[in-house]
Amino acid sequence: MSRILTEDQLAIRDKVRTFARETLGPRRLEGYDNPPFLKEMNRLLGDAGILRVFAPKSLGGDEMGVMGMVIVMEELSRECPGVALSAMMQMNIPVNMVSTPAVAERWARSALAGETTVSFASTNPAGYANYGEHPDLARREGDGYVLNGVRHFAGQGTFADVMGVSGLVNGDMHLFWLTTDQPGLTITAMPKMGVGAPWGYVEMSDVRVPAERVRDMSVLVKDRQLTDVTGASKVSTHPISAMALGLAEGVWEKTDAFLRERTFNHESLASMQALQHKMVRMKQNIEAGRSMLYDATQLVQVGQGDPVLDHLLKPFLTEMAFDVATTCMTLHGGRGYQTSEGIEIYLRDAAGLLIGECTTDMHYSTVASLLDMPGALPGSP
Repeated sequence: MSRILTEDQLAIRDKVRTFARETLGPRRLEGYDNPPFLKEMNRLLGDAGILRVFAPKSLGGDEMGVMGMVIVMEELSRECPGVALSAMMQMNIPVNMVSTPAVAERWARSALAGETTVSFASTNPAGYANYGEHPDLARREGDGYVLNGVRHFAGQGTFADVMGVSGLVNGDMHLFWLTTDQPGLTITAMPKMGVGAPWGYVEMSDVRVPAERVRDMSVLVKDRQLTDVTGASKVSTHPISAMALGLAEGVWEKTDAFLRERTFNHESLASMQALQHKMVRMKQNIEAGRSMLYDATQLVQVGQGDPVLDHLLKPFLTEMAFDVATTCMTLHGGRGYQTSEGIEIYLRDAAGLLIGECTTDMHYSTVASLLDMPGALPGSP
């Protein structure tokens, strides 16, 4: 494998990088606590064809695979991981809809155009992967299902039009597609540190879903036990890792520019060896993370994905990004701590990436299980 990109991949990288710098960058701080801005960016990304990069040709997509999504996430996250997260859902969720034809036919193409805002709610208050303690979310009734329960951290949830909600039916995983104006569905904001606008706290009270909008996912979780520890990694760990890489690149670049401009005793801070070494060490870790991510993604791209490597990506990249963001913020001094300067938000975003799509320890437990270590439980804290 190699980190060398094809001509098509280079073209999409350059296209998204230009969008991020010229359209997103000047307004990037609007990506927090401002749903209308995120909806606007989704529409602009849809108009530019960027949201279609991952989608299959059957949906009018470019079918560039996981590598295409990784490139988009990396470039958007240089300026605003919150916008990148919204874009990831707009790119990924329509592809998930394909397995439920009635849902895909109604909403997939409009989501890829940025016209329909989509969301996903999967976190049970008992813990995302703690399936042994999850109560059933739904029961079968007539020609559909009735949902009662709560979900946390629904990205774009407070301003979505359509939402996928996962949960158990008689201990087996199912995925339900809801419109956010359905009777019995209440979505309120869950304020948080960073990574875009507040996510949704989803409450369901006798919410009815027709069977044609439901997908049986017992191949992943059956009898309250996780049966596939590799299934979704390529469309979750890789994009989140790419967001961490882009975040680290973005804050490093802004810190490099600051150190070159700021002076002490009429000398550029960038001329001081101690600060040079800090910057070089961070650059070293950023490039190591890029090599790891691109290598793992290209393996997936050619059908040779390594589940162990897939689950090691996210801890490595997100912890690297958090370290880089912390160091860069302190190098900016008091200005780095000011919200208006746009540096401290990288640290808040980096903290969120440590948790999103499972914590480091959850991924390490999954790797221990894949390595057949005694007593290892996938996804355990």
